[in-house]
Amino acid sequence: MTEILPPIAVLLKEARDAYGVVIGREVARKGMAALPPYGAFVLSALHHGLSREEIMHQHDQAHDKHRALVGLIAAGYLSDDPDGLHLTTSGRECAHAVADANAALTTHLNQALGDEGYAHFILGLMTLIDVKEDVEEQ
Repeated sequence: MTEILPPIAVLLKEARDAYGVVIGREVARKGMAALPPYGAFVLSALHHGLSREEIMHQHDQAHDKHRALVGLIAAGYLSDDPDGLHLTTSGRECAHAVADANAALTTHLNQALGDEGYAHFILGLMTLIDVKEDVEEQ
């Protein structure tokens, strides 16, 4: 059966893109400015209390995250002052829209896969993360 399936890396990329599409639709539905690439990640991280330094040092893509910060500031979602980055009112609203889209996708996945299937799916993703972390430590 695995011979007829696309490579897992392709499936993961397409699955990640699904989040971007659903988040983008929810942000647009609420009349907010479109997010730059990595914008949802940055907004969510700030919403959950991470600092600029923590966001930038969380594995790779520092250049892309920096561009996201610039775009989010230009869109009015973030303010950058001497105390650091802060979500604006619209930034908090957008972070909630991102959370709503993520919750809807989680619910959809759980309903489609069932509790046991969903648990196996999460375990598979966590196993891939463990492999990545093991390789990075070497």
